[in-house]
Amino acid sequence: MRLTILLPLGVSLLLGCATTEPLATYFMLTGSGATSKPAQPPRPAAAVRVYVRRGEVPAYLNRTNLASMHGDQIRYSPTGLWALPLDQTISLSIASNLNRLGISAAGFQPVFSVPAHTYDVVVHITHFEGHESGDVLLSGDWRVLGSGGGEVAGKSVTIRRAGWTVGNDAQLVASLSAAITELSDQIARALR
Repeated sequence: MRLTILLPLGVSLLLGCATTEPLATYFMLTGSGATSKPAQPPRPAAAVRVYVRRGEVPAYLNRTNLASMHGDQIRYSPTGLWALPLDQTISLSIASNLNRLGISAAGFQPVFSVPAHTYDVVVHITHFEGHESGDVLLSGDWRVLGSGGGEVAGKSVTIRRAGWTVGNDAQLVASLSAAITELSDQIARALR
């Protein structure tokens, strides 16, 4: 008798306490865009030509939430999150894109030591977000450094993509990925 009373009561309490908030979605930057090619076969670790250092991002981007600008205010997605810290995912994405373009590269990973390499790529990001206008913006600069630390190439960049629907996190990440692919293409041209 007690079981027939306590069981429905217990189930009701559990269901009443269940959350109705949407679950988080975790994102990584991926190779995309018309210039993407299939990845080249992996090379031995000793053959790494380029090391992409940890990306430099402003403080407002140094968090897990995807960011967008609404006027002069920053809006952080409550459910769209980066799977890795943004400075790390930018580095890994550029390295992946360079590998896809036939340039042996490794990106920053905190648990691994830096492999022997010929060139360093330094990326400084000043903007990496969507805007209420529907534009997605990547701006900053990149530099390729030789083995002695001297600058071999570099460029300031502003890459703007139109057509983002505000609040669509997957679409925002796809546009940011396409912008990183374009940035990677610029770096690859400088390394050839």
